[in-house]
Amino acid sequence: MNGEMKVGFFVLAGSVLFGAALFLLGDYSFRSYYTISAEFSDVAGLPDKSTVKLSGVEVGKIKGIYLRKNRVVVELAILQGVKIYHGARFVVGSTSVIGSKFLQIDQGDPTLGLISPGDTVKGSDQLSLDKAVARALASLESLVGDIRGQGKFARNLAEILDNLRETTANLNEIVSAGQPHAEKTLERLDSITAKLDEMLTKTDAIVDRVNRGEGVAGALVSDQKLKEEVTSTISNLKDASASVKQALNRMGGFRTYLKWDYKYEPLANSSKNNFGLKIYPREDRYYYVGGANMVNTKDTARGVDYEVLNTVDAQLGWEKDAFDFYAGVIRGSGGSGLRWRPFYNSKWDKLSVLVEASEFTRNRTIKGRKFDEPRYDAGVDLKVNNYLSAGVRLNDMAETKRLNYTTRLIFEDKDIAYLFGFATLGSLKK
Repeated sequence: MNGEMKVGFFVLAGSVLFGAALFLLGDYSFRSYYTISAEFSDVAGLPDKSTVKLSGVEVGKIKGIYLRKNRVVVELAILQGVKIYHGARFVVGSTSVIGSKFLQIDQGDPTLGLISPGDTVKGSDQLSLDKAVARALASLESLVGDIRGQGKFARNLAEILDNLRETTANLNEIVSAGQPHAEKTLERLDSITAKLDEMLTKTDAIVDRVNRGEGVAGALVSDQKLKEEVTSTISNLKDASASVKQALNRMGGFRTYLKWDYKYEPLANSSKNNFGLKIYPREDRYYYVGGANMVNTKDTARGVDYEVLNTVDAQLGWEKDAFDFYAGVIRGSGGSGLRWRPFYNSKWDKLSVLVEASEFTRNRTIKGRKFDEPRYDAGVDLKVNNYLSAGVRLNDMAETKRLNYTTRLIFEDKDIAYLFGFATLGSLKK
């Protein structure tokens, strides 16, 4: 191969590589697309050339973003054959709290017809993450100030507490009515236990003398069968005394807490409430029962909400140092969760991390979107004081990735705990 052929070969190879680089960097493709435009007031940092997803599936890319008067126009290149119906919702999505952004399309109504190439649609505006976090922090600061002061929330909270006090007062009346009988019963149980202890001490001495054959008692019970019956009777008395003591300890060991969670989801533009009762029969074990995602279903929806509304929670939990594990019914479906306090037993012990898994066999369509992955949630809570905490949640990470802001109120109710102890006493009578 002479020198000219070598030069020609390298020029040809360089031209091919240069053309391939231009093809790749120029974002050329052999696939066919059609163009539609979406108008927003703010695209929250959506980058050019990012992807477009329809119900979570990638169906195109963004050709360009520019300003038209006071609106932001986003040109979308959609794959040929992908049908988008009128009534579809165009929003700026994110792969995670700090992940890359993309344009999310929630499918519309087929009865309204197809969006044609070249059409311009109206996008759904939402807060960017930095603005949302800033607003959340401002709201949290306002909430804390409101609680400390005499704002609307403080008045509403005071009304709730007044209602709870009235309810617990009624419960207290019921307890007070039964308390004298319970106290008399407890006094009698204490007296019986003391007499049993005294009697057992004496009978132990008697049995010892009987077994040695001493005195008149030894002579009377020289029969071996009679000795065994006396010993068995005393053993039964010991067991009865131990059972009474254990039941009395269980009666006073109950702790109960009322818990209220408030959640706000920006994408759905809706709020929900969880309310329930947490019962500790012993120090490191608890039961929780309550309602989840409680809303008024007659309210008009202001956004696409994929949550199952007005369901139940019923869980059994175990606490061990910095860890809290629970399992059971979560939002009407089987699941489990783990809460971890990374700064446990220190002065910074105000932060907790939550992971939760549920709906392991999910296979259904909600609001026109197919769901076939288990639900995974994660979040962080910051404890303000013994009664109030606030945090953020990333819900359904395998599917919709919806961000929620949460506020929690929890306080102990000793009257309900007394009722459980009283119910335990009632079961002993049976």
